[in-house]
Amino acid sequence: MQDIEQRVSALLSDQFKVKADTIQPDVTLGKLSFDSLVLIELGLVLDKEFGVEIDDGELTEHHTIEGLVELLAAKGAAVR
Repeated sequence: MQDIEQRVSALLSDQFKVKADTIQPDVTLGKLSFDSLVLIELGLVLDKEFGVEIDDGELTEHHTIEGLVELLAAKGAAVR
């Protein structure tokens, strides 16, 4: 799961301009200023990157980075 976490961190930093030092396992998406529209965009990016299907509304501002990684792993995220 560490590979998934590293890829999620890179996506958040590169595509969503989140500062790398704020991306911690226990930080919520809400604390990273992700609103409902950004969460939908994040879901689409994760769908493409990991080959999983994340439904609209499945991600919330209450998800932590760790929780997001666990969700992706549970959905069978493709590991490179």
